[in-house]
Amino acid sequence: MQHQTMSKKNNNHFATSTLLKAALSSVLLIAPTVSLPLFAKTFDQPADTVQWRPSELEGYSLALQKCTTCHSAHYAEYQPPTAGSGYWRAQVLRMKNVFKAPITDEQAQSVVDYLSQNYGSARK
Repeated sequence: MQHQTMSKKNNNHFATSTLLKAALSSVLLIAPTVSLPLFAKTFDQPADTVQWRPSELEGYSLALQKCTTCHSAHYAEYQPPTAGSGYWRAQVLRMKNVFKAPITDEQAQSVVDYLSQNYGSARK
């Protein structure tokens, strides 16, 4: 009889423990999103020290409009200078498809042309 009582206690403890863990997990998942605005800090970003390389190509103005919303020209500067247009196409499509850059396929090709001619292997 005592063995059955201990077994019930262990089962109750396990169920309570599991429920408690689930409740704590829910709180920990929700808490950062709820409390984040309460602890948000603001800061002034430093001025960009690297500017997009000027060009007559349409991709230049698109880079200023579209790419700069997420990152500076530093990103382009740090890419391999030997990168061909295939590399740049992969990078631009990654920004479009993965990071949801607001750019059409036609605009993407213009940016690829600009990047490969100003930062890549087609650089003059």
